[in-house]
Amino acid sequence: MYLNKNKRSAWLPAALLWLSCATDDAIPVQQNEQVDLGLDTDYVLFTRSSSSSSGFITGFDEFPPAVVDAPGNPNTSAFSALSGGVAFQNFVVNQQNLDGGFGYQKVPLSLTGEGNLIPERGAVLETFGGGSSIVFASADKGYYTDFNTINIQIFDPRTYTRIGEIDMSETPVNPGNGANYFNDLYIRGNRMYACFYTGRTFPPFIYESPIGAIVSVIDLETDTYIKSINMPGTKYPGQAFMRFKVNSIDENGNLYLPTQGGLGLEDNGENTPAKILRIPAGSDDFDDYEFIPQLEIEGASKETIINAGFLYVGNGIAYTNVLMEEPTQSPDLVNRPLMRWAKLNLEEKTAELVQGIPANAGLTTGMAYNYNDKVQLVVYNVDENINAIYETDPATNVAEKKIDVIAGGVIYGFYEVIEPIR
Repeated sequence: MYLNKNKRSAWLPAALLWLSCATDDAIPVQQNEQVDLGLDTDYVLFTRSSSSSSGFITGFDEFPPAVVDAPGNPNTSAFSALSGGVAFQNFVVNQQNLDGGFGYQKVPLSLTGEGNLIPERGAVLETFGGGSSIVFASADKGYYTDFNTINIQIFDPRTYTRIGEIDMSETPVNPGNGANYFNDLYIRGNRMYACFYTGRTFPPFIYESPIGAIVSVIDLETDTYIKSINMPGTKYPGQAFMRFKVNSIDENGNLYLPTQGGLGLEDNGENTPAKILRIPAGSDDFDDYEFIPQLEIEGASKETIINAGFLYVGNGIAYTNVLMEEPTQSPDLVNRPLMRWAKLNLEEKTAELVQGIPANAGLTTGMAYNYNDKVQLVVYNVDENINAIYETDPATNVAEKKIDVIAGGVIYGFYEVIEPIR
């Protein structure tokens, strides 16, 4: 049986934003929100312009149909700033203010008198430097990053207000680098693993660390820093620049941590390969597990090696994107269909391309979901005029087109939420 754990989920290398300073009393307190949740699920689709942050959010009371015209759907709302999201309970978090600016904004679905399921502007968790990761430990506690500070922020999902922060000052920062902040958070039991970015600011992002990938370990029972671990010969721990979260923990409690690699941007001409590392169950340290999926794919590039996105679904099976063709210039990694979805066997360290699915570009690379015991893989291919979600059964290695988005922009997120009792 494949696990349907992915309830939080989208991606684009973007200009991450930061600046200013934060204080506890800068965030207004909002009234406690009580929502009675049912057993049924709704779905939320983000679509966004390929040349700006504006786009549409569409609500569905069942799995979307085979063809979607987002702006023509009565359940669609338009917003000026879509930035990828994370689903929790009955809402999706847009990791930016929907009208532009810093913050993590809730997007609940509201049922109108006409029976339309309309995405609405919900409460905002303000940030002072932008952020790229928000996670929920429980119904009454969550965590998020703010690029303005190295400290990790704590919030109450019920009131959607900031309630404190975790002191991360013992993290081994590199003072000479232009950027030092946490960009991705993973929760496993009573631990949180915070992936640290240190290096240059945009443009371009270049990870610069003499000790490799750095991950800090936090005790969630006390919200305190425990230690930092590192892995030499690796770069960009976690889902670098990807404003979404997918499952990375297997049935035994092992945390598989993707590292992005060097993106081919190193000044010394050396390309650090993307790898999958592991923090085994019961441990707060990396073990000797190392897997480079792209090297297992015949015909894949052996020069620039990138893991884009990572989704664990069960029985040792996971999915990621691999680079099949070298870019001729940096924008190619975002705009040209140079990548392919691959199915991984993490135990045997094997990888194979998913059949029946075309190449895809970086605008949607990494968007993978696990709903209804199937895996949904997003593909944007401007050469073949494809903007669609393909679906595969993990028991096979064949995918077919499930949802074709014919208007509204590039698919920028697909989420399952719990339907409130109305």
